Amino acid sequence: MCRGIDGHGSHSHRSITLRKRDDSPPPSRNGKLSFTQNANVVRVTIDNPPINLLTTELVSDLYEFLLWTQPGFGKTTPKVVIFSSAIPDFFISHFDLSNLVTSAGQTALAQLMTCGRLLQSITSTVFIAEVNGRTFGGGQELSSQMAGGQIFLGSIIGKARALEHLLASRQINAEQGTDFGLFNNNYRDEATLRREVDGLAARIGLFPQAALNNTKFSLAFLSPTPQQLDEQIVTFSPIAALPQSQEAIREVIDGSDQSSNDYERNIPNSVVESLYSQELSAMPDGGNNCLDAVSDAKGATGWRRHIS
Repeated sequence: MCRGIDGHGSHSHRSITLRKRDDSPPPSRNGKLSFTQNANVVRVTIDNPPINLLTTELVSDLYEFLLWTQPGFGKTTPKVVIFSSAIPDFFISHFDLSNLVTSAGQTALAQLMTCGRLLQSITSTVFIAEVNGRTFGGGQELSSQMAGGQIFLGSIIGKARALEHLLASRQINAEQGTDFGLFNNNYRDEATLRREVDGLAARIGLFPQAALNNTKFSLAFLSPTPQQLDEQIVTFSPIAALPQSQEAIREVIDGSDQSSNDYERNIPNSVVESLYSQELSAMPDGGNNCLDAVSDAKGATGWRRHIS
């Protein structure tokens, strides 16, 4: 429950500040985001077909939007921001592998890390990820960044589970993620997901922004430090530039074309099968025991997640 300004769980005066038209977010530069606004809530729809790949254009639009949400003198900012997807089956996918080691890609990676810092440091706005499909790699990192992303995944689901899923590159479905505490709730259909998220956002939007800010700030110590986030990209970039990494990236791009196909829908298994086919075939069971059981995610992986 949000604490009132007086520090108690209730307060005698409630007010709803209707945002002025001039306080609406500006159109995204690259057209990868669209915005709808209702009182104190802004819904951001991510639309970068076919799979919401984290291209330089999408990352740039996310970066500029989050800069806009920063509080400033005489500036009204939204109390709640909801991120949703216009792409069936995909929320946010991985980073654009074809740009991973280019100068433009390095700029986008730096912007992506800044997005994570902004999502954590902006305590005057509550961010909610309305995950209505698959999210992989950088997309998963971004959608969970407000609770720490990869470097704090152990504190969310436990060290042993985090190591299992990160080291083995295993998927976490909606039911598992909810049981682990990674997601707040999961729903069987998108309509229920949308209704519940809208209701939650509207309720949060009733409280004074100072109370929301105080509640989020009191939990900020659970987030990774800026230094830890910087270390992530410092250690990641040299590994991505290694010859064996570049060879693996080219093989993944050739197999998936980074488009909406079966390879991308089940990319953790797809990568293991394409890069280590010989090793799998040499195993007694043909490597089947190494691969996760694949289930149709459509209609079964809608979940709601608070981003603090």
